[in-house]
Amino acid sequence: MNQDTIRLLILNDSRPEAERLISMLQNAGKQIRAQHVETPEALSKLLQERLWDLMIATDAGKVIPTIDAVKQIRRLNKDIPIIIQTDREGSRPRVEGIKLGACDVVELDEDQHLLVTIDRELANRDEREKRRYAERRFSEVSRRNQSLLDSSRDAIAFLQDGMFLYANYSFAELLSYSNRDDLECISLIDIVPDTHHDKLKRFLKEYTLKGSDIEATELKLKALSATGQERLLDLEVRKDTFEDEPCIQFVVPASNINTEKLEAQIAVIKTQDSATGLYNKAHMVDILGKLIDKAVIKEYNSALLHIGIQNFNEMVTDKIGVGSTDIVLKAIASHCQSLVKKTDTLCRFTDDSFILVAPKINAYKAQERANELGQQMRDHVVDIEGKTLHFNYHIGISIINETSTDPDTPIGHSLRALELARETAKKDPNVISSIYEPDAPEGDENKMSDQVAEALRLGKFKLLFQPILSLRGSDKEHYEVLLRMIDSAGELVSPNDFLSTALRIGALTKIDRWVILESIKLLSEHKKNGHNTRLLINLSQDSLADKTLAPWLKVAFKAADLTPDSVVFQLREVDINDHLNFAVEFSKQLEALGCHLSISHFGCAMNPFKALESVKSNYIKVDGSFTQDIQSNDSDEAAQSLNELVSKLHQQDKITIVPFVENASVLSKLWQSGVHYIQGFYLHGPSPEMNYDFDMES
Repeated sequence: MNQDTIRLLILNDSRPEAERLISMLQNAGKQIRAQHVETPEALSKLLQERLWDLMIATDAGKVIPTIDAVKQIRRLNKDIPIIIQTDREGSRPRVEGIKLGACDVVELDEDQHLLVTIDRELANRDEREKRRYAERRFSEVSRRNQSLLDSSRDAIAFLQDGMFLYANYSFAELLSYSNRDDLECISLIDIVPDTHHDKLKRFLKEYTLKGSDIEATELKLKALSATGQERLLDLEVRKDTFEDEPCIQFVVPASNINTEKLEAQIAVIKTQDSATGLYNKAHMVDILGKLIDKAVIKEYNSALLHIGIQNFNEMVTDKIGVGSTDIVLKAIASHCQSLVKKTDTLCRFTDDSFILVAPKINAYKAQERANELGQQMRDHVVDIEGKTLHFNYHIGISIINETSTDPDTPIGHSLRALELARETAKKDPNVISSIYEPDAPEGDENKMSDQVAEALRLGKFKLLFQPILSLRGSDKEHYEVLLRMIDSAGELVSPNDFLSTALRIGALTKIDRWVILESIKLLSEHKKNGHNTRLLINLSQDSLADKTLAPWLKVAFKAADLTPDSVVFQLREVDINDHLNFAVEFSKQLEALGCHLSISHFGCAMNPFKALESVKSNYIKVDGSFTQDIQSNDSDEAAQSLNELVSKLHQQDKITIVPFVENASVLSKLWQSGVHYIQGFYLHGPSPEMNYDFDMES
């Protein structure tokens, strides 16, 4: 299949220059789906509603200054590399641009420098995405392991140097503690009666000196509960690690505990904060993990609102007394809970802050929500037995999107945003909220040339055939011919890796003619076996301008004893737009010959229908990025974009083909759109033979 389409934003006051840039990139072998941004409002909408791989801007832009674009990207915490083009010479514009937040600054018309920079930044972005994926997977596994520990019926605790590092809910309840955090950092010796001190010290000393591969050992030990009562524990002791720290694990199996009452208590303890009645941090982390999963698969983004109460402890202590802090906090929590939506999750985070998790919301809606909520909180007066308190609130916002890796990420971002809101409010007291923004970063060609030349000399190419299936019923079998080069190691090389070199050394027309000859020979033999088959053969831009091609085709079809209407020659949209006069003449020659014409990668140009005014084509294959958008985020907007494009094409009586069908979920949408043909790995991958069973599809 073709390389992934690069989704590109162009910030340039000159539309012709934007069109030239797109054309240059496509001629260099880049699959581009570009959007020329002409207003700040359009930029804001595009950044929030779609995913983008790259932005190319000019430092001379007046309609949308580059610094404003950088700020918006940072504000939304998007991973979109920015390359700035400049007409100024020297290092000064480069230094200024990089300080601004660009990945690099390239002089205008330095196209080769721009291409190298694009390749580098897309590769860097890909590596960042892989790192984020690995971090998410690690976080998910850690979260599941932690959840298993927290919810285990077995009472489990980890100790290091005689201190509790961790105790689960079952262990805390076993010793009558209302919160498992109350046991952390307590010395084990402090919860053991004096009569068992010597026994415990002797056991720990001997056990610590033994090797790490020691088997689990049993220990009977009396412990003091939170109420002061003694309880005999039958412990299983083993060496372990917790958060990468070597430690000792204590386990009291569930069979030794009366679990029925314990499980009921754990169900409440696990999700609820006892002081406020809100959800606790553990439940919030679980919710965040699920929302991150939704964001990663590009289903929807969410937001985390960190609500901080200014000078909470000081005001409560001065006006009511330190013993009333929980009562006041509960009153604030109750009011805040009355203001949130049913789909929100509100939890207590610290002694003077809450966290609100809001699903399915973008950055600007989140800030509107935060300002409204913050003002409602500021207007509320807390009344405790006739004593009133009036607090000030600030809210830090972090967005949960495809760059989020684990729950700690948005929590940390919201803390930084909360501090920023507080600092900004010192200058402007009306400020309530702030959104988190990240801090503001040829030998191979010769080898490939030799390989292409050798492949042409020795015929070291291979043809593959991928079936194109009808959604509307057709008695014709369609295959697209795909080309691979065989390298010195016998491995197949994708055209993405060698066609740009072939263009540079002037070998494209020779490769095209080799493909045509081999294809029609194989097709002729295939049709003799009774198959009603039609091939789609891709042609390069060089063949488009080759005046000798049409006469040569006439001779080739006659030699192969094949009717010309058995072949559909396919040209890229960008090649037609860049060589429109040649394309018009070539389409007339094909029509006279009896061949059909297809335009591939359709829909990426600024005005894709312009070419259809002059060039007569029978088939249109839309760009694969339309299908990828539907499959990656299953959005109505992506499906609507494809439907509108297909509808316009059908109004012009074009036969439409949609490629890159990679899963079953997209089939119903393609059927509803009225598409004629579909193609993709979900249906069938490329094969060395034309042996697909089309009758099975009918």
